[in-house]
Amino acid sequence: MIQRGHEEDYPGLSAASYTLSLLFVAYIFSFIDRQILALLVGPIRADFGISDFQYSLLQGAAFALLYTFAGLPIGRLADRHSRKFILFASVSFWSLATVACGLTKNFAQLFTARMAVGAGEAGLAPPAYSIILDSFRAQHVGYAMSIYKLAVKVGGGLALIVGGVLYDFYAGLGILTLPLIGEIRPWQATLITVGAPGLIIGALMLTIDEPSRKDLAEQQDAGQVPIQDVAAYVWKRRRLYLSLFFGSSMMAMAGYGAAAWYPEFFTRTYGFSKTEAGTWFGSIVLFGGGLGVFFGAWLASRLAARGHTDAYVRAMVITALAAVIPATAAPLAGNVTATLLLLGPATLLSGSYLGVMAVSFVVISPNQLRGQLTAVYIFVTNILGMAVGTSILAAFTDFLYQDDALLHYSIATAVAIFYPSAALLFWYCLPAYRQAAAESGTWKL
Repeated sequence: MIQRGHEEDYPGLSAASYTLSLLFVAYIFSFIDRQILALLVGPIRADFGISDFQYSLLQGAAFALLYTFAGLPIGRLADRHSRKFILFASVSFWSLATVACGLTKNFAQLFTARMAVGAGEAGLAPPAYSIILDSFRAQHVGYAMSIYKLAVKVGGGLALIVGGVLYDFYAGLGILTLPLIGEIRPWQATLITVGAPGLIIGALMLTIDEPSRKDLAEQQDAGQVPIQDVAAYVWKRRRLYLSLFFGSSMMAMAGYGAAAWYPEFFTRTYGFSKTEAGTWFGSIVLFGGGLGVFFGAWLASRLAARGHTDAYVRAMVITALAAVIPATAAPLAGNVTATLLLLGPATLLSGSYLGVMAVSFVVISPNQLRGQLTAVYIFVTNILGMAVGTSILAAFTDFLYQDDALLHYSIATAVAIFYPSAALLFWYCLPAYRQAAAESGTWKL
């Protein structure tokens, strides 16, 4: 584990916990807003007359395009300017965009609105990572980041559980007619309902007390680090950063792809209703995935206690390999009980990288670069994980297996390829990470 060298003025535990709580809730809402489409495949496909592959573009590419590219300039802003105002603008914007998704009338409009959701959510991670690292001391920061990343599984699970209940509720009401808006179908009402509360969370971001910036590198010019210097810093350490970022991308390709299509798999294969699919799969994501995030942090801490300075990355190697068998077997099990039982350990192991990955690269990087490196991490992970991961799985169904009923083969194929690939990249990173850990705190820019 990395020992952070400066004992500067950290906020009190209550203030730091309040900030972490708000960031956690905001991250939950971000995942509800981005994952809710996984439960609405059938009705949106029927209304717009599109294929699985076209729908995957709404789930992945539409969101990821601006999410990844907007993150880069926002990362630079987060390294220099007020982080809480970036958070306020980000959460408010994506919440309005989610509401706008519920008002769309065709594929092109929904695609555009999903791009806006992605642009808004791009402003969350860079300032959030930076604030968490500056709010918690070394002995607490790993668990603080794991709590924050727990929101991935809580939000993803709630998107399915709450989304399924909401959709079936609105389906029972039929088509609604609202003043000035006109007819609203059940899937549209569901999107509007999950998007609106985020406006309150956005306003609460203004109540955060920003911590001072810590772990600064020595530099000749006190201004912002030029972009070419950032690129040179990363390229010099490319085995470290690229292995981490692309390894995380492989995990995300399997994870996002499976999460995007499992609810529809339960509907097509086992005849589940939206509520049943959302409740069963969402509960596994919520509890199994949530435990996995803390399991990853626990495993990393145990490895660190044994003297491994590469504990974060070593933990990811172990869990990525361990996830392969249950994750591949779950969709192929052939009956619902076996699938659900296998999904428990598969979800726990496959989600355990989230917290340790999030803290692994920021603690070995100078403060002036953390927002930008977080943006690069998001760029690589989401272009591959969200855009490619959801679409390649749909492409397996449409073009390789050429049968909607063989969705389970597509899920199994994806996880069998991507989890071992991730483990190999993390393993390749280990020597470079140990060297970076030894250099931590002595950076020069």
